[in-house]
Formats: sequence, C-alpha cells, structure tokens
Amino acid sequence: MVNKKPIPKKLSKEKVEEKKKISRLRKFRKEFKAQLRIALMAAFGFLIALSWRDFISEAVNYIIEALGLSGELYIYKLFSALSITAIAVIGLMLLSKLNPEKK
Repeated sequence: MVNKKPIPKKLSKEKVEEKKKISRLRKFRKEFKAQLRIALMAAFGFLIALSWRDFISEAVNYIIEALGLSGELYIYKLFSALSITAIAVIGLMLLSKLNPEKK
C-alpha cells in the first residue's frame, strides 16, 4: 500500500476571515503590551527624575550660599538650570553607553 498524504481542505471564506481577525487581534495585543511597557518605563523615569531634581536643586542652592553669591533671583535659577542640564546630559551619555542600540 502506498501511504497517501491527506489532501488539505479548502477553507471557507468565513474561516479565512476569522483567521485574519485572530491574527490581527494577536498583533494588536502584542503591540499594546509593548506600548504599555514603554509608557510605564517612561512614568517611572519621570518619577525618578523628579526625585533627583529636588536633590540637585538643593545641592545647587547650597553651593550658591557657600560661595557667597548674591544678586537677583533669576541668576540663581539660571545657574541651577545650567547645572541640572549638565548633570542630566552626563547621565544620559552614561546611560546610552550601558544599552547601545542594536543596528
């Protein structure tokens, strides 16, 4: 006896459409989970940034007082903003080296 392979049945249009819907639903769920993960990581990053902002701001104020600088309030805020920006840029540079992008 010859072992014959089963002949695949043609799928009805309804079953083809159902399989397409299921495939699209799976893709949507996968993308939704990925985007949700990104949003949660961004939220935690924002929370961390806010906590560091307070610390850096207090440290800059302490340095300004220790140096005995006096003047208008906007100069303090400018110095504080420049210091925070410099620290943030250095932090971003260090973080980018920890997780290099895959090409």
